[in-house]
Amino acid sequence: MKISEKLCWFLAALCLLLGTLMQYIFTAVRFTGFLFWCAAAVLVVFALLTRWREERCWALWARRGLLALLAAGFAFFAVLECRVLSWARTDNETPVSAIIVLGAGVDGRTPSLSLRTRLDAVLAYVQDKPEVPIVVSGSQGRGEEISEARCMYDWLTVHGVPPERIILEERATNTEENIRYSLELLEKRDVAGNIAVVSSDYHLCRAAMHLGGDMVPVAARMPAQYLPLTVNYYIREAFGIAAEMFF
Repeated sequence: MKISEKLCWFLAALCLLLGTLMQYIFTAVRFTGFLFWCAAAVLVVFALLTRWREERCWALWARRGLLALLAAGFAFFAVLECRVLSWARTDNETPVSAIIVLGAGVDGRTPSLSLRTRLDAVLAYVQDKPEVPIVVSGSQGRGEEISEARCMYDWLTVHGVPPERIILEERATNTEENIRYSLELLEKRDVAGNIAVVSSDYHLCRAAMHLGGDMVPVAARMPAQYLPLTVNYYIREAFGIAAEMFF
């Protein structure tokens, strides 16, 4: 067995182990675990093609084709990830006419970690914008006693935001609907101009795909101790954007 083949088998076993750990033990990064499983499968195929390349003429070309596909895939992923990173910021300079806060999970009636970071971000952002209306967007999902919009409304009003500033949008089940339904509510109030969108830093690029280039990003960031979870979300987001582009 050649060294290159041995290396492929070793890396495949390592990826399989890491993927299994992430799927069943470190479940918060389950998506990355799934990618490790995919990498293990690719490495197994590559090891077999490496073994056969001198015995079967097609194996050499299949190996080269696989390498070309992987190179193209990594390049495409890098481009998408750069787009995600370019939107992962807060623009405090551009004046806005309204703010849309995108929902995230609710634990019963309590904001999840992701939703809490978004609420903290919007609270900091509106301190010097007392007249700007705020749309909180998100329906009620499985395991949630109230809608994400209602949860955000309750939390913001408890923390000093006047109830009359907040507009509830409780129908949206995904990012596209968050933006579309929120804009419909703002249009009914004759609100026009730049719109700020508050969401997790990794998620703002997808929001911009639906709102357009006039969107003003407001990034909510996870605490530093959740870095592995943040990395998992950034990786997953690039694949999510690719899925929306093609499907």
